[in-house]
Amino acid sequence: MHGYVGLAEPGDMTRMVRGCAKREVYKPADPVTILSNGGVLVEYGPMRIVITALDNGKPLVDLAREGGCLATRVLDDLARCLPVLKRKAQTIEIEEAFPSVVQRMIEAAKKMEEPDLTPLAAVAGAASDEVADFLIRRGGTKVIVDNGGDIAIRLREGEVVRVGVKTDILAQSPSHVLTIDSGMGVGGVATSGLGGRSFTKGIATAATVVAARASLADAAATVIGNWTNVEDPAIERSLAETIYPETDIAGEWVTTKVGNLSRERSEEALRRGLTRARELSQRGHIKGAMVAVQGGVGWTDSMNLWINKVF
Repeated sequence: MHGYVGLAEPGDMTRMVRGCAKREVYKPADPVTILSNGGVLVEYGPMRIVITALDNGKPLVDLAREGGCLATRVLDDLARCLPVLKRKAQTIEIEEAFPSVVQRMIEAAKKMEEPDLTPLAAVAGAASDEVADFLIRRGGTKVIVDNGGDIAIRLREGEVVRVGVKTDILAQSPSHVLTIDSGMGVGGVATSGLGGRSFTKGIATAATVVAARASLADAAATVIGNWTNVEDPAIERSLAETIYPETDIAGEWVTTKVGNLSRERSEEALRRGLTRARELSQRGHIKGAMVAVQGGVGWTDSMNLWINKVF
């Protein structure tokens, strides 16, 4: 992926949070590793996050390492608040006592106005935002926090970043690239879709969202992916709890497999996803979105500003 900060792929910290809460996973004494490019890799329990902080192209290694240490504390905060985070977002009142990452998650999920959505829909993006905001306040001109594909971006004037995007998360390389500069107001890119590590109710092979914050992009990608739901005998579904007993969406049917659909059915799914994306964009919750369903691809008009096909 030379030339890209990373791929916007589905990243799910839901199980990361649960694993930490149950203390099932080994945590190394020093979870932060310095990479050859001056960034850092954080592997803490099941969390894997890559942090890059630059000052006009020069890596700020010590600062990135501080961000890595913060990331481990953020995961611990999430684990302690899991009972709240598994509730439906619309039923939760934000309290000052909640850690800031939890407040971000609740706020992002509430803005989606989906009755069944929990704050965990925004968990990976919100954690990325926490680290990115901390780093950009401390210095540097470009900060990238890639939390399993949910990416927080902070750019000062004159900085540009490119993010590779797939129309099918199982593909080996990106089909499109997003070029984002400091004047666009973009702070996050996230993707949801069938075949990723998180559940989806829809059939999108990828739903990628660009937003002012990674938490909003994360929550919106989940919602838009869910909205690509259509009925067809070729689509197989299961109750979420039969796949993962501790899921936050028990009682909800999630997609497990999609066979070959007619053109009409796949276009219907794509249209539904794009309709929801346009609604969220019109409300100002996201900057734009790209949706892909079985080879069909579409995006909101705003995406024309920064998306290009990879040849």
